Amino acid sequence: MTREQDTKNNNVNPFIVGTAVWQSLMKYWFNAYGEFLKNAPKMTEDWYNIFWKPWLNWMPRPQQQDTDKDRVKIE
Repeated sequence: MTREQDTKNNNVNPFIVGTAVWQSLMKYWFNAYGEFLKNAPKMTEDWYNIFWKPWLNWMPRPQQQDTDKDRVKIE
């Protein structure tokens, strides 16, 4: 390796390298966040089906026959 090639390789601006790394990280973050937003409705539906539906249906509802027993006929 010649001396000229060696000085070209060592002449790296850390600000430019840092900026390129930051831009790359931000691009990946925006892509990941965009995918999260696309899938948010499906994730919400899954959580609803797993956690909220059983909570709403854990107690059996009174049947019509049971409520008729409590009624009193007025004549």
